[in-house]
Amino acid sequence: MNPSTVAVTGATGFIGRHLLRTLTEAGHHVRALTRSSPPSDIVLPDGQVTWIAGSLSQKETLKTLTQGSDAVVHCAGAIKALSRETFLEMNGTGTANLIEAASEQSSPPRFIHLSSLAAREPRLSPYAASKRLGEQMAWGARSKLPVTILRPPAVYGPGDMETLRIFKMAARGFVPAPMVAGARTSLAHVSDVVGAVVAALALEVPPDAPVEFDDGHPGGYTWAEIASAAGAALHTTPRLVPVSAAVLYLAGAAGSLGAALSRRPTVLSWGKVPELLHPDWMAGPCDLPGYNPLWNIEKGFKDAVNWYASRGLLTSNG
Repeated sequence: MNPSTVAVTGATGFIGRHLLRTLTEAGHHVRALTRSSPPSDIVLPDGQVTWIAGSLSQKETLKTLTQGSDAVVHCAGAIKALSRETFLEMNGTGTANLIEAASEQSSPPRFIHLSSLAAREPRLSPYAASKRLGEQMAWGARSKLPVTILRPPAVYGPGDMETLRIFKMAARGFVPAPMVAGARTSLAHVSDVVGAVVAALALEVPPDAPVEFDDGHPGGYTWAEIASAAGAALHTTPRLVPVSAAVLYLAGAAGSLGAALSRRPTVLSWGKVPELLHPDWMAGPCDLPGYNPLWNIEKGFKDAVNWYASRGLLTSNG
C-alpha cells in the first residue's frame, strides 16, 4: 500500500505498538487512539503519528480519529473484564461505534478488524462471545465500507506479558497444561500478525469471510511441543504437568473471586476455563494474499525470551 493515513485503535497495546512501528517505518501517517497521554517509551519517526485522546465509547472522538483516513485498523479489545457485559461493551459496542464513525466519512476508509480465533466458538466464554459480536458489527457494515476480519490464534512475542508466565514456569522446570486429549493450538509471532494486517491493507477486494492465519505450522501444536520449544529457548528441559478440569475450574473460581474483591480483572477466570479446555484452536487454511509468516516457534520463542531477558523479566540459561 502506498504511503497513506491509517487510523489505529489499541496503538499502545502489545500488537498495536508493533503495528505502529511498522506503519511509520513504511512511511504511513498514523492517527492513534490513546486513553491518556502518549506513552513515552514508544519511539517513532517525528511527525508520523498524531495521537487522539479518547476511547471507543466516545463517538465524536472516533469521528476525529477516522477523519481523512485511508484505512482503519481496529486492534483495541479487552482480553479480561469483570463481567460479561463489560466484555460485550468493549469488544462489541466499541467496534460498532468505530464502524459507525468510519462509515460516516465522505470517503469511507477500508476497515481491518483484528478479531480472534475465539470468535469461532462464541458459546465458550464471555470473551469469545464478545469477539464474535465485534465481528458481527463489522461484517454488518460491508455495504458501507470495505471490511476485512482477521482471526489470529494465540499471539506471542516481545512485549507480551501473558505468555511471559509460560516462560517463567518453564524456566523453573515445569509447564502446567490443560488435561485435554488431542488438544492442539496454533500460534503466531506478533511480527507475523502485523504482517497479516499489512497484507490486508494491500488487498483490492476484501475477503468474503473472516481470515484465519498462523505461523504456517500444519496442525498447530500440542502443549508438549510448546513446552519443549519454550525449554529450548531457555536452554532447559521443563516437565509438562497435566492439569485437570476440576483444578482449572478451582483456579478460575479463585481468579474470579479475587478480581471481584480487588476490582481488577484477570485473564484466568471462571469464564475463561471452557476456552482452555477446548481441544481445537487450530487455524484453518489461510486465504490472505501477500501473507507469508516468517517466524516459526523456535525462532519466535527465542526472540521473546531475549526480549524478556533484556528487560530483567526472565533469566535464560543460554
